Amino acid sequence: MKPDTRTPGPAAGTESSADSGISATAMFVANPDVSCRIEGDAGAVLFNPDTDTTRLINPTGILIWNYLSEPHTVGEIVAFVAGSYSNLPDTASVQKDAEAFVKDLAPGFVSEC
Repeated sequence: MKPDTRTPGPAAGTESSADSGISATAMFVANPDVSCRIEGDAGAVLFNPDTDTTRLINPTGILIWNYLSEPHTVGEIVAFVAGSYSNLPDTASVQKDAEAFVKDLAPGFVSEC
């Protein structure tokens, strides 16, 4: 298991890239059975008791994880992250990182709904 060291990017995109395989209208939500333990400034550990698996996420991952307590599209995640940070990379980078985050945590931690 490796920590999520991705850097967030700016701005709100509504379309997912064609290579990602994620539809622009697909909604994602955090698994309510998964616990999130903050580990100081380094990030957090997610634990799924159903599968006995963990994932490490960085501070931006915590921001996204908390946002996914309600269903959201990747485009909405991108807009939320962009509104939460200043001086971010380009929108395409944020979009790519948000898609990778959702894919990495599905299934088990994040579900498409």
